[in-house]
Amino acid sequence: MGPGAVLLARLPGERREAEAARVKAALILATQQFAEHPAYDDDEVQEFFFIESAPRFAKLPYHRHKIVLLISAMRHTAARLEAEGRIVRRITLDDDLTFKAGLERLLQKHRVTELTWMSDPNRPVDARIARICADHDVDTDVLSDALFLTPEDDVDGWFAEHPTPLMEDFYHWQRRRTGILMDGGKPAGRRWNFDADNRKALPKKGVEIPPLPQLDHDDITRAVIAEVDELFPDHPGKAEDFWLPVTPEDSRDWLDVFVAERLHDFGRYEDAMKADEPFLFHAIISPMLNIGLLTVEEVVAAATRTDAPLASVEGFLRQVIGWREYMRGMYRAHPKLEHVNALHLEKRIEKYWYTAERMPRDLPIPVRTVLERVHRWGYAHHIERLMVLGNWFLLQGYAPRQVNAWFLALFVDAYDWVMVPNVMGMSQFADGGFVATKPYVSGGAYLQKMGSWWPSAQDAKDSVFTDAYWEFLERHEDVLAGNHRLGLALAQMRKRRDAREADGGGPNS
Repeated sequence: MGPGAVLLARLPGERREAEAARVKAALILATQQFAEHPAYDDDEVQEFFFIESAPRFAKLPYHRHKIVLLISAMRHTAARLEAEGRIVRRITLDDDLTFKAGLERLLQKHRVTELTWMSDPNRPVDARIARICADHDVDTDVLSDALFLTPEDDVDGWFAEHPTPLMEDFYHWQRRRTGILMDGGKPAGRRWNFDADNRKALPKKGVEIPPLPQLDHDDITRAVIAEVDELFPDHPGKAEDFWLPVTPEDSRDWLDVFVAERLHDFGRYEDAMKADEPFLFHAIISPMLNIGLLTVEEVVAAATRTDAPLASVEGFLRQVIGWREYMRGMYRAHPKLEHVNALHLEKRIEKYWYTAERMPRDLPIPVRTVLERVHRWGYAHHIERLMVLGNWFLLQGYAPRQVNAWFLALFVDAYDWVMVPNVMGMSQFADGGFVATKPYVSGGAYLQKMGSWWPSAQDAKDSVFTDAYWEFLERHEDVLAGNHRLGLALAQMRKRRDAREADGGGPNS
């Protein structure tokens, strides 16, 4: 045998040693706390990494409930894996490391040769992780994002084929594609959309509103609550008031209670407001859905096996399989949304928005009330976000990126992929009408109709909300003049202006 034969004889053993030296780890991101993460079924994965980055939570004054939700959910997932005999490696809050530094420590300390993770819907995340791996000569394996019903290629393809993408068109496509609420080739009930049936105010005589489930926190969550209050004392909210599920099991129970007790009346009252009722008939599943504690498939299955009215089921699922997935598609397809400012608004967010202290005395009752409940719960339902908070921000001329940052910080379910298109487009009209075809602004009359915020209709008409509405239309008349959905409102504004000027009033009188 020649020397070449000796070399070949050694290769199988060397290969076995090289394979034995390989370490494949799975990084479980904070917003991907699935009961069945695909990495759990990968036999090549030897270790699971969790990174709690205190500096990341200090970048914005995030509501403490949001921090508790994410950290407690991660620790419960890690504990479940350890109970199954898996190897778990963690960077904890008290390590005080950035995400980058934490991942580098784990990769180096445990000699990782390949890292797998699930693609994150927020644009920069995958690229950052890939760069860190490249810097440390670590191979990568990126799994498909499971936070949504629509595969990435499908949603990207639809938006590529629709340069002016309308939510209703996307929703019809989604229904046909999935078969959800379909009767053969036609929509269930022969209508795609029951929105016209779902705009009722609460009855004046009142209606019974079932309470939310009451949760008993376990030792893990109690420890996180104490830690968050200690580490983030200047952040909004009180961690001790935390109120949300942090495990897939409790999240499914939460969903089941909504379907059994509140879905029936959700539809008709989904746009209603009430000063002393922060939740009404809403599901409040987005905090769990947006971090994987619930899956879209579970939500659809629960809603479609109920005997609730079709208008309620359709209105609820339109938000889940329509609006939510449409926002994600908009974020992927149109990255420029993050920087738009069509109305050139520049007002900065005052400190009281983050602290709830020293609010101006003339802050309208609806704004003051909803702001206080956001600080209490880290949450307000969709119509309060859009038609109270977003409406006021827009009427007052706040810079849209400032508004977006505030929503990201204060809401327990807020992440870039959903807030950028929702705030910059739908709420703040910063894109000039690309996401939404009109600015969502109103005076006191609409708010009074849907929420009875003032003692009387006349008080609503005389409110600063109403004054701000007419001033907004006049201030931005040139930009809004071509919007056919505002034709009547602009005509009324001009009539008011002509009457004021005829009486000798100036432009701001």
